[in-house]
Amino acid sequence: MSGLSRKISSSTNCLFLILIVLGFLALFNFLATRHFARIDLTQNKIYSLSPASRKIASQLDDIVNIKCYFSKKLPPYVVNIKRQVKDILDEYKAFAKGNIQIEFFDPAEDPTLERKMRFMGIPQVQMNILEKDQATSTNVYMGIAVMYEDKQEVIPFVRNINNLEYDLTSSILKVTRKEKKTVGFLSGHGEQDIYGNYKTIRKYLEREYVVEKVDLSEGKPVPPHIDILVVAGPNRLPERDKYEIDQYIMKGGKVFFLIDIITVPQGSIQAAYRDSNLKDLLENYGVRITKNLVLDRFNTYISFQTGYTIVRAPYPFYPKIVKTGFDQNQPIVNQLESLVFPWISAIEILKDTHKDLAFTVLARSSKHSWLQKGMYNLNPTQQFIPQPEDVKPYPLAVLVKGKFKSFYADKKIPPVEESEKEKKTKSKKGKKQTQELKTIKECKEETQILVVPNSRFIEDNFINQPGNAAFFLNAVDWFTWGEDLIGIRSRNISDRPLPVLTERRKTAIKFANIMAVPILVALFGVIRFYIRKRKRITLQDLK
Repeated sequence: MSGLSRKISSSTNCLFLILIVLGFLALFNFLATRHFARIDLTQNKIYSLSPASRKIASQLDDIVNIKCYFSKKLPPYVVNIKRQVKDILDEYKAFAKGNIQIEFFDPAEDPTLERKMRFMGIPQVQMNILEKDQATSTNVYMGIAVMYEDKQEVIPFVRNINNLEYDLTSSILKVTRKEKKTVGFLSGHGEQDIYGNYKTIRKYLEREYVVEKVDLSEGKPVPPHIDILVVAGPNRLPERDKYEIDQYIMKGGKVFFLIDIITVPQGSIQAAYRDSNLKDLLENYGVRITKNLVLDRFNTYISFQTGYTIVRAPYPFYPKIVKTGFDQNQPIVNQLESLVFPWISAIEILKDTHKDLAFTVLARSSKHSWLQKGMYNLNPTQQFIPQPEDVKPYPLAVLVKGKFKSFYADKKIPPVEESEKEKKTKSKKGKKQTQELKTIKECKEETQILVVPNSRFIEDNFINQPGNAAFFLNAVDWFTWGEDLIGIRSRNISDRPLPVLTERRKTAIKFANIMAVPILVALFGVIRFYIRKRKRITLQDLK
């Protein structure tokens, strides 16, 4: 009986142990569903929600429905995407504390739902499958809809998860925010055209903002609903238009000045100085754009033709700003890895005469940069020999904040420039309106401007350079909403350029690569020979 009792006791203890373990696992699972935690060892935490997304999710005050339309039968190479989407959405749900509801549907199982997909803008996508040495195709759905009250935003096709967090968070913001900010682009003076060279950046902006042209002809002021005015690559502005921009700033308006100092004729390697006549206005705000182009040993490559040969070579006129060139305390740039400015000028900050303003250098060239002064020779085959006294970092993008004083505080209001015909038919009403204008002499509240001596960096030809789009869009976000979307957009921008090396260091590294392995093998052989010799001597002594 004692043996049987021991068996029963042992079985009972084992059962209790199993029950305790199962209870512990159930408790752990219960707590895990309510307290989300994840360890992400990547440098930029690209597999975890950014603080901005967590904040936005946690501040939701009503339920947001996220409906995922994924086919069950997916090609093997995209099956993981569905799982990754679910992981990310689970993290949103955990931080939203019940205010995000997630559902997955297979539209193929419901013909009515398939018809609804067409109206929602979620297409059926054809994908190729290779099975048993045969190539076939299948139609699948991989879309997401974010819904709140009567508003809806759609991600038509989740190709990968690289930008999924940004797309989801921006969609949540779109449907939950009560207002939409407006970005205006100045027009009428030869500026960059949002329907021409700026088509791509316009499409990026339209995900979050209303984008429109701003016309200041006939003395019209900057419309009050414009939250940011972008002055991108203008030629000379009439004095009255400059006055309206100045008064917009005095009213608390925010302006991006993207000013080109050279005109480059098509196919030419000689550029001409381009005077946008905004120099005096910008100097009044504490920033001087010089006439000198910046060159840098940190740069990007260009392709050009010499005779019948196409050559790809580094081009110092396209400086590449790397991590050390960004202000690490400024959210606009502190997560960028690189940024390319084609044919950019240096900036001088007039701190001594504008002590009441705050200046932040967002981006500066490397310590290996210098200036080209005088004639602008853009030939990529020339010998780039800097003057030693010019080799140093140069500010290339500056943020200015404070209560600005009007450039026209002690000046007469500039009249509207009119043609001869308009002068003859000028109405008395027009005269009266001009006389009634009153100049605002100083900002009542702090505002800010951004100055970059380059508008080409967000042209369609350059927008795909790592960091270019992110820099501009980050600045727009910062000027309108603050930091909400900046960290999300920037975290996937990665470009890790190699450091610039002297010829001596290059030779040393090359020699080390060639000789290091043979030397280590030889050293290992010598040490091994020495150890074995010592062992033989020891054995002989023992004998």
